[in-house]
Amino acid sequence: MIANISIFPQSSFGLSGYKGLPDDLTIHSYSYESNPSNFSNVKDWGISFSYGSEFSKTVNSNLYSISLAKKIDEHAFTGRFTPGYQKEFLFNTGESIVLEDSTTQSLEAKFTYKELFGFGYSYKFTNQLSAGFTFRYFNQEVNQEIIKPVFGDTLYLVRETLNEKVNTWRGDIGIDYKLNSNFSFRAASINLFNFGDNFANEDFRDFKLKHNTGAMFGASYTPIKPFNLHFVYETSQSFQASITGFAGSFSYGATLFHDRYQTPVIAGIVPSFGYKSDLFEIILSGVKYFSNRKAAQSFSTFRDEGIYNILNNRYSFDKIILSVAFTISSVAEKRVELIDVEIVEEIYPTFYDSYLDSPFAYGTLVNLTGEQVTVKPSARIEGVHDEKIQSPVVTISPFDTLRIPFYTIIPEGYSSEKPVLSYADFYVNTVNEEPDDRFQKAALVNSVNAWDGKLSNLRYFIMRDITFSMEYSKTVLSDNKELLDTLPSALSTFHRAKLLFNDFIKRMVYTSDPRATAEYVQFPQQTVQLKGGDCDDLSVCYSSLLESVGIQTALVDYKADGDIRHVNILFNTKLTPKQAKLITNNDTKYFVRKNSSGKSEVWLPVETTSLTDFNIAWNTGVEKFNKEALSDLGIATGNVEIIDVY
Repeated sequence: MIANISIFPQSSFGLSGYKGLPDDLTIHSYSYESNPSNFSNVKDWGISFSYGSEFSKTVNSNLYSISLAKKIDEHAFTGRFTPGYQKEFLFNTGESIVLEDSTTQSLEAKFTYKELFGFGYSYKFTNQLSAGFTFRYFNQEVNQEIIKPVFGDTLYLVRETLNEKVNTWRGDIGIDYKLNSNFSFRAASINLFNFGDNFANEDFRDFKLKHNTGAMFGASYTPIKPFNLHFVYETSQSFQASITGFAGSFSYGATLFHDRYQTPVIAGIVPSFGYKSDLFEIILSGVKYFSNRKAAQSFSTFRDEGIYNILNNRYSFDKIILSVAFTISSVAEKRVELIDVEIVEEIYPTFYDSYLDSPFAYGTLVNLTGEQVTVKPSARIEGVHDEKIQSPVVTISPFDTLRIPFYTIIPEGYSSEKPVLSYADFYVNTVNEEPDDRFQKAALVNSVNAWDGKLSNLRYFIMRDITFSMEYSKTVLSDNKELLDTLPSALSTFHRAKLLFNDFIKRMVYTSDPRATAEYVQFPQQTVQLKGGDCDDLSVCYSSLLESVGIQTALVDYKADGDIRHVNILFNTKLTPKQAKLITNNDTKYFVRKNSSGKSEVWLPVETTSLTDFNIAWNTGVEKFNKEALSDLGIATGNVEIIDVY
């Protein structure tokens, strides 16, 4: 005879059915069996109770479990007390003893298995990835009557009870990954850690709770809302298949399960129906087995096969379970979720304000509510910003998904000369000061001398040391004040540019890029201190000297085949075409451009790598410009580009 006291689910078998990785259920998170990774969506505190009845020869009711969950930032802690997670077996061993009144009494064996409590921890690495572990504490007890011979004047037999208890710890680890809003996956160990479960009495070791080590793998798929499909496979060859869904605040589901230790192939079904509000959740579920559960089982079968689970084994009965969970939270309700972020622009610290007009990242935002929500995005790059940088406010429709931009500003004081692999934190706020959600992404922050190859961005290097350039230029011009004072005012710009070039270039030597890369550009002060540079460095430095004293410059980008490029400059003499004869009678030695008012002005090309004097640099620049920009139609075809510094 078997006396069944209570039930216990198998490794991945939950009393409310399997529900994948739900975003909106809390009771499910307290089931260590179907959630070995211990992932929890509780926002602050959560407490749940499960009470139910099983239908054996009599109806037995139990408080199955009391569970508690606490969330601290991305850390989740759970614990549960399980007074109803136990099973007791009472067998006739097949032996008997003759009493003094000549009657016989069968010997009995009693086996009790209990899970007393458990605890778990999980960490949410990103919105997609979380991992954790659980540990559970079990008690196993065997009481078996035996016949013991006693020798005296005569031999007689007495009945004696052997008793032994063992306490067992079992632990598992798991990982959850949410690929997108349609697919999620789970993997976890089964009985990975086992401590202290061996009986001292060798005769009892066949009766210990089996703990074959294995693994479980789960997948969830949402083909269309509100339906979800789930499948779980265990390496013991057990599996579950579930369908769940929701309608407003109501949820429903059904789980079919196969256990290799039970018959038939589909051993039973777990239907469930639930309701959820902001403060509580309630689920009514049950288990219906498809085999006869009231047939007696023999002691020899139990001894030979044992059980692998305390609950949900071949001796378990149909049952009905009522689970209730309450959420206690001082944390604001999450209204939006940032499910992904894509960084679309590398971070170049010198381009301090270029990201104001061009987002460096885009996020995928989901509205979790039935209302239109106003969202304030912001971002912070570790090691670059102390505070969050706000992006424009966006509005998202109910239950909609929206791609939102993130902008940033690089502080002018950022000065790291080495690239840094950092990370960027992205935030979305709605009605509260605390963000509704955040997302972290690795981000490469280039060195301050890094350049993306776009000629227009050389202006940041030109203006970076403008104070140094101004002091340098003023010193040179002050030393030549007497000469400048004797010149006609129309020629002031031309001669100032000439004096600055001749003073600057006599200190320079041409060198290839010191970092052996085309993406490294020196600041003007570095070029002067190093006394050399390549065409980018020399053009940036000379342009900065001119701009510092109000002489307008432009960069000329000569784009040859392949990756080889060349840069020199044009500067505005402020002369009209009629006044050009003041500096040259050769009309091929200058280039006429119109200013914003439509007035024509004379611009001169200068080759900064011509390390002789201004006149030679001017002639060299003219030859290259006339050939590649004009004769070869470089400007018309885009092979030569002129970009104003400002």
